[in-house]
Amino acid sequence: MSPLTLQELQRAISHHQVGELSKAKVIYQKILKVMPDNADALHYLGLIYYQTGDSESAVTLISKAVSISPTHLMHSNLGAALQAQGRHDLAVENYQAAIALKADYVDAYNNLGAALQEQGKLAESIKAFQKALALNPNDASAQNNMGNALLSQGSLKEALGCYRSSLSLNVDNLSTHSNLLLALSYYPQCTPAQYLEEARVFGKKVLAIARPYMVWPAFLADRAEKKLRVGFVSGDFKIHPVGYFLENILKYLNPSRLELVAYSTELKEDELTTRIRPYFKAWHIISGLSDGLVAQKIYNDGIDILVDLSGHTSKNRLAVFAWKAAPVQVSWLGFFASTGVPGIDFLLTDSISVPEDQRHYFSEKFYYLPETRLCFTPPDSDLMPGLLPVKQNNYITFGCFQNLSKINNAVIKVWGEIFKALPMAKLILRNKQMSCLEEKANLLQRLSLAGVSREQIEIGGLLTRESYLATYADIDIMLDTFPYPGGTTTCEALWMGVPTLTLSGNTLLGRQGASLLNCVGLQDWIAQDEEEYITKAIQHSANIALLSALRENLRTQILETALFDASRFAKQFEDAMFGMWEQTLSEESVDLSC
Repeated sequence: MSPLTLQELQRAISHHQVGELSKAKVIYQKILKVMPDNADALHYLGLIYYQTGDSESAVTLISKAVSISPTHLMHSNLGAALQAQGRHDLAVENYQAAIALKADYVDAYNNLGAALQEQGKLAESIKAFQKALALNPNDASAQNNMGNALLSQGSLKEALGCYRSSLSLNVDNLSTHSNLLLALSYYPQCTPAQYLEEARVFGKKVLAIARPYMVWPAFLADRAEKKLRVGFVSGDFKIHPVGYFLENILKYLNPSRLELVAYSTELKEDELTTRIRPYFKAWHIISGLSDGLVAQKIYNDGIDILVDLSGHTSKNRLAVFAWKAAPVQVSWLGFFASTGVPGIDFLLTDSISVPEDQRHYFSEKFYYLPETRLCFTPPDSDLMPGLLPVKQNNYITFGCFQNLSKINNAVIKVWGEIFKALPMAKLILRNKQMSCLEEKANLLQRLSLAGVSREQIEIGGLLTRESYLATYADIDIMLDTFPYPGGTTTCEALWMGVPTLTLSGNTLLGRQGASLLNCVGLQDWIAQDEEEYITKAIQHSANIALLSALRENLRTQILETALFDASRFAKQFEDAMFGMWEQTLSEESVDLSC
């Protein structure tokens, strides 16, 4: 490489390091016109494509660089680009290649752990994070990622410890703080008051770095016959529980009342994304943009009501809401506790999910939908509920398709009591973590110690959605988890004619199953405590006539409720948007008169 080319490369890298990607990109491309096989320019140009969401171009360029002059950094970045494409096997290979070239490469071990976790290989993932932390105990990212793996494994207390350790090393990392709050919402020993206290700490952090808007010109304009511009912020406009609950509603929202704008925090798109895009007047990708720039865009777009669909889940942009870019801001759908963010005015919910006496556990005001806070999109499938399995088997078959993180020791203890009382019963478990043989063996041992014999248990991993739905044909009754019950799985079970037994808790999250079942008229399948959960499981399993009637009629019954009738729910949602708008107008006029 000539001294002049080296000088140009160093200039490009300097631009790259301070985030001036467009300037760096021009120089890398200029070098490659003269030297098409310059591995460094290929690598760093590929990295820019990865950083701006074009993982396909990134893989092409970095792969070429690796073929010319491989380095540990090239292999690691190639792994990241492959991982962004969902090609986890190849990502793992490249992280391992990076480690082979640099044995103490902490970042590669960290990335390797994340890729293994995506594959459901939790035990291997944790070992990779342990190696990263052995090399550098003060790596905040590795501590956070270890927490994610432990949370997926169901080791809540240990996960919380990792998140707190990560925050002690990097107190301002909002993503880690969100992970902590997500884990606390699962943790039975965390009281609603303790959760809110931590959520308010998060809220103070985001407010401290925001410059909230105070006046919205459109807000003060003539509101007669107003059509509301409603913005949705989410990373889950795709095949995801949020996508499943959102899709059908969008079809029925009246465009003469609501004009929708999407702000997607995720670059990946799929067939569900393609299906819902036409329902939005505008679609904006906000990944990679600063909170201030996103807030400015939302403000300039004249959004009347901004709706967060993520809460403290992955790829959230809660910090944007602290800027108060819209006069009315709402938390709905994708989360199940208070966000703690001062700029979010309302929590859109229902009275079963959050009774009036729970108001003091939320930073947001409540706005109640009349029947349910959720509306499920039925699967695009011709599958029909089959015959009741117990009639053919002469024994009851229970099922649970919840993630491993929800199957805690309290749940397993209660299940043990049920199976001790019903020694002929069977249990079918299925979740993505069961693709890991170590996790499967561990769960079998936990169940066995609780009194569920291995002969009673069938465990499986991931399936295609159609095959997964077909599995409901083998199940008589679904057993819900607690304090984190199902949402999508409960709705899918109902659609397949299979009732779910749930335990109602004392939080929005803990009462999710109760809300769903109450909406469809299955109040007798809601237990108030563990003892009643056990009693109801035994009683319902003996009532074959009831189970047969539900198998035959449940789909018809539920399709007439707001949980599945999207046109009905959409009208209620529109009314709620206008209700929150008018309430805010009224409060604002009172404030102005003062």
